[in-house]
Amino acid sequence: MIVLTFLATFLAIGLVSFVIYLKWSFTYWIRRNVFTFPTSLPFGNAKDQFLQRASIAKATVDIYREVKARGLRYGGLHFMFQPIFVPTDPILLRQMLSVDFQHFTDHVDYVNEYDDPLTGNLFTLRGAKWKAMRSKMASFFSSGKMKLMFQTMVDCTKELPNVLDAAILKKEAVDVKEIFSRYTIDIISSVIFGIEGNCLKDSDSDFRKFGKLAVAPTGLDAFKVFLIQIIPNIMETLRVTVTSKDVEYFFMNIVKQTIAFRDANNVDRKDFMQLFMKLRDEDIKATTKTDNNESRDGETVYYQCGLTVNEIAAQAFIFYVAGFETSATTLQYLLYELTENQDIQDKVREEIEQVLGKHEKKITYEAIQEMTYLDKCIYETLRKYPPVPAVTRRCTKEYKVPDSDLTLEKGTVAMLPIYGIHHDPDYYPDPQIFEPERFSEENKSVRPPMTFLAFGEGPRMCIGLRLGILQAKVGLVAVLKDYKFTLNSRTITPLQFDPTQFILAPVGGIWTDVEKL
Repeated sequence: MIVLTFLATFLAIGLVSFVIYLKWSFTYWIRRNVFTFPTSLPFGNAKDQFLQRASIAKATVDIYREVKARGLRYGGLHFMFQPIFVPTDPILLRQMLSVDFQHFTDHVDYVNEYDDPLTGNLFTLRGAKWKAMRSKMASFFSSGKMKLMFQTMVDCTKELPNVLDAAILKKEAVDVKEIFSRYTIDIISSVIFGIEGNCLKDSDSDFRKFGKLAVAPTGLDAFKVFLIQIIPNIMETLRVTVTSKDVEYFFMNIVKQTIAFRDANNVDRKDFMQLFMKLRDEDIKATTKTDNNESRDGETVYYQCGLTVNEIAAQAFIFYVAGFETSATTLQYLLYELTENQDIQDKVREEIEQVLGKHEKKITYEAIQEMTYLDKCIYETLRKYPPVPAVTRRCTKEYKVPDSDLTLEKGTVAMLPIYGIHHDPDYYPDPQIFEPERFSEENKSVRPPMTFLAFGEGPRMCIGLRLGILQAKVGLVAVLKDYKFTLNSRTITPLQFDPTQFILAPVGGIWTDVEKL
């Protein structure tokens, strides 16, 4: 009885101490004279997101609009234990992301290269190693490389008519995201791994199966991802793995087998895997500024002799996941807008017909570059529906916020409220209206910098934006030239965003009816 009483008292004291600590931590921004919303235990300002009642997009809009309404340049949020700095002013954003980038070089995502090798990718890597890897891979996405891979993209559209024709024959609605995911997976599996994904032919292919599992983990893997958002430092200290073992095995095995086959048979292809293989024999090095007093002259030097197979697999994995998911997401929203705005759909189709008419009816790299109205439609879609509604940066060196009394401590997380900025009527009047002409050269020239952030900005902006834009254009041209799309009643309108997904996903998906022209 005495033991039980002792345990009960101990637990009660522990619980009270925890609550007191949380309450104190929720005063972080108040103590620094930074605006923040009222908090609730134990979620801070993220109750609706934790309980999956509201999307991340809504959270970014709420804080962004409130900060702007108060005439402030930044605000703060509490994500349970983690205080989040939210800059809203374009001038401050430019300062942080470009001018003072050395203070915000890292993403916040989990990295554990030893136990969880696929997490050691270009998106999650930090400091000098990230810089070294980025500098080596920047050339992978040059316009010259895109031209070399362009025909592969076109070849991957050949199965799209078969899928659409089958739906027409059966008088079935089309799940736009599903079809475009299979299309983009076919492209990415080919240009990254040099392997035919065959997802348009076989919706149950391994590439589709493990691609889904990678972007939407289930069960214990999903719970570990959740814990990483709350206690990232503890999870890294405990060396907890977050990648599904099935996903890890699939991608690691493909990379090992592909490299072994090419080495044994002296195969040389024009794809990313070949470029990765060349890096096995090249020095990888970089220097970054640091506030570590043990580093000579305030700099950190990173050096390694070539890429390992695990590092190649990690880079191939992130290019694969990011490449298919974000492009498919963009395509589904664009097609939705084209069904809701038939005049715009007709105008895009007219441009496609006119341009292809000058190129022997063939989809060529040069033809795609001439489709300027299609380009505006892509960017307006990314404006209205940024696939990632918010991105984070970690403060890697103590930072004095310009023109303020606030100093951000090392380790503070900054959140860029992309969705909020993209729906600001000061930059985009009537932001809910789909208007491609927002991205005419004239309109872009009068808009402040840092008001379009779909790809991020500064040295850490998306390295694969050329590939993503190009494959989206090719896919859309391939279907719009021969088919007309109208919205099916299965689509829930107005669109609602799924609170369980970080990537901007519509509840119930987007379904269209298809008519062959």
